[in-house]
Amino acid sequence: MAKLDPYESLGFHCNLTLKAFRAALETRLEGAGITPVEHMALAHLTALGPLSQAELADRLAIAAATAVRLVDRMERDGWVSRRSDPGDARVKRLVLTEKAAEVWETLSGYGRELLEQAYKGVHPAEIETVKRVLARVRKNLGE
Repeated sequence: MAKLDPYESLGFHCNLTLKAFRAALETRLEGAGITPVEHMALAHLTALGPLSQAELADRLAIAAATAVRLVDRMERDGWVSRRSDPGDARVKRLVLTEKAAEVWETLSGYGRELLEQAYKGVHPAEIETVKRVLARVRKNLGE
């Protein structure tokens, strides 16, 4: 059996691309008072609405203990609050605060600048094709 060349893998390319996105994001967030992982947490909560701590940990691909520390810090800093889930009182939902919603306006500007830099010279139709292909790959892998 032939050895796998990592560069044949979309997952490998996604990992390299994610690393580049994270590095560029860290540069943009310097001095903003928010870490890249907090930014990603806010992004998920903005896009999806209230999530449980476990759901957020899954989205961020972090361990449960790491998620506890992250959420504790974000709650302390006024980004999120914990609220009881109406369907299950044992579950706490993370809800964005007004402070988080306000700062998201600024963070969105950073994100837009980052995408403009990343997509320079790439046709919008190519971006849409990549999104569709990656969505199909995630579905195939049992997302």
